[in-house]
Amino acid sequence: MLSAIILAAGASERMGYPKALLRYRGETFLETILEACRAAGFVRLMVVLGPDDHKVLAELDLGGVTMVQNPYPASGPLTSLKLALETVLNHPVEAVLVWHVDRPHVSVATIQALVEEFERTRAPVVLPEYRGLRGHPVLFGRTVFSELMSTPASNGARAVVRADPSRVVTVPVTDAAVIEDVDTPDAYRELLRRADRSDTSPPPPESQRP
Repeated sequence: MLSAIILAAGASERMGYPKALLRYRGETFLETILEACRAAGFVRLMVVLGPDDHKVLAELDLGGVTMVQNPYPASGPLTSLKLALETVLNHPVEAVLVWHVDRPHVSVATIQALVEEFERTRAPVVLPEYRGLRGHPVLFGRTVFSELMSTPASNGARAVVRADPSRVVTVPVTDAAVIEDVDTPDAYRELLRRADRSDTSPPPPESQRP
């Protein structure tokens, strides 16, 4: 079984609004990512929230999703990942897809390609590569769970990725979203601008336009 972990515990200080609740093509970032995970075949879904958890829970219906709270989001994304991993260590989870909430536009096809590569190779780390640049989301196999748990939060999950290049498999994709963080107002406006021609949904409310 594969599990998806969406990291949404950041304080969104640069954005000035909870990124999980920003809207993209008619849905919030978090809803978009959860739907993509389901479309790619993930059954077990987890979301790690932080200071804005009450806002997210009040606005979204997250039934069927395991909620994990990170009371110390400033310690970095790896802390959130560790908290989520603790909930699956005693379950038959073969790998986890780690998806940051500020990349809602990554395609389902990209996620499916990562899953297919993991199922084919059983590599400890599977990640997308766009024009020679490594990106996100990343699939971590169970063989590196303990290493992720023991790595200092300040080092980040990239320390595990870089520890042994031979166990990393990259999947070439044509999806530029894998290398794009949408974590500033300018980046958000650019995301909406690019999606505008194919997006027939109403624009986000004024309060959600950083």
